[in-house]
Amino acid sequence: MRILIFPLALIVALVFYSCGSNNSAAEETVAEESVISGAFAPAYEALQREGSAAEVGGLLMQRFPAISDANSGALNEEESRNFVLLAEKLADKYPEDTLAALPLYRAAEVVRALSDPKKAAAIYERIHNDYPDFSKAPESLFMLAFTYDEDLKNYDLAKATYEKFMKLYPDNVFAESTPMLLENLGKSDEEILQQLEKKQENME
Repeated sequence: MRILIFPLALIVALVFYSCGSNNSAAEETVAEESVISGAFAPAYEALQREGSAAEVGGLLMQRFPAISDANSGALNEEESRNFVLLAEKLADKYPEDTLAALPLYRAAEVVRALSDPKKAAAIYERIHNDYPDFSKAPESLFMLAFTYDEDLKNYDLAKATYEKFMKLYPDNVFAESTPMLLENLGKSDEEILQQLEKKQENME
């Protein structure tokens, strides 16, 4: 009987996998249809016709304000996801062109604002690894550490990444605040306040 159960379980798993793959493809099709009709349609069209990283990246950044409402500042989730989708596709197409890196950096910020810190961390790591000559590569490593720290509460990874940042970019503007972040890693606001008050008392 056990011999019969295994093949049946395998068949069921394959059916679910197949359905999952179809769903993913369908979701991507829906996402691309949204892009075609949205604010980032020109960037999508340029990408489809093999436009350069400069052209597509320029169109993305030109229309970047479309991710939020001009009056309220509230995120437009659909356009935000469209921007992220195209920024990632641009980076896939031009993995070594730093002109593809700025939209990807902005995409990480957008993803973080959409409360998806795991994806934001993955994008920050990708930028630092794939575009070492990009002007914001150091900030990407810092933001990776900060996302581990502030959003994901993975203090071991945060500590290792902060330390890597300090070693690689000791003169970066963010290096000034990194020792304090390391010192307060994992502490609550209340604990930090108590520590500051204690330091103040000792100075007096």
